[in-house]
Amino acid sequence: MSNVTLTMGSSDPKYVNLVKSDFSVLSESYDLINNFMSMGTDRQFRYLAIKNLISNHSENNNQFTTFIDIGTGTGHLGNELGGQLPGSFVVGLDVTKSMIEFAKNRDIYKNGLFNFVLGDAAKTPFRDSSFDGGMSGFVGRHFTNYPSTLSEHHRILRKNGRIMMLEMGRRATKFAFLIDVYVGMFMSLLGKLAAFLITKGNAPFRLLEETYARFYSPEELKSLYQGAGFITRYKLGLLGSIVIMLGKKK
Repeated sequence: MSNVTLTMGSSDPKYVNLVKSDFSVLSESYDLINNFMSMGTDRQFRYLAIKNLISNHSENNNQFTTFIDIGTGTGHLGNELGGQLPGSFVVGLDVTKSMIEFAKNRDIYKNGLFNFVLGDAAKTPFRDSSFDGGMSGFVGRHFTNYPSTLSEHHRILRKNGRIMMLEMGRRATKFAFLIDVYVGMFMSLLGKLAAFLITKGNAPFRLLEETYARFYSPEELKSLYQGAGFITRYKLGLLGSIVIMLGKKK
């Protein structure tokens, strides 16, 4: 269960290399920076996101058992799933090997229910209909080609498979301007400050503000998911600064 497999990706190679470069340096301090930047709210939203993903699990005779965690990072989301749905198996996919190494500290990995693949979310190595469910946490902003990436996620899910994306919200409510200031500026500044202090100036933190500025609104995301073949809805949190996208394969 401990093998890490390398696959070829199909996202913008320059951007993938940038992500690898930044997160390879940030991996050791990523959890601490993220917790500081979000002031601890990331834990709450991971809990709510997974709860929504598996909300009808008992109603479907426990049919959801195998999941892919897209952009698994240090494995928090997969570990949350393992806590809420004991016995489920998670495959964590990520482009950064050093991030995956820290995911091996999670309980679900130690219990033999978490495996890892090093690769790109836009072109996975999995066969059609490989998973009962898919999820991602604060990764969607890094997708460089949404139509093809979401179509790929649709391909690897089984019939009636469910998908969830937890992300920053943009232009979701009448508080959009305040959210832009909070997420795009304040949180980004906190992240840069934490990265500088914790890594003594060695780690860059430049992607939050950039990716947030070009990200989609929940309604735009809903249309993209529907275009890929998902029946889609979403939930908002923290005045619209967080969105939980939920989809089901037709």
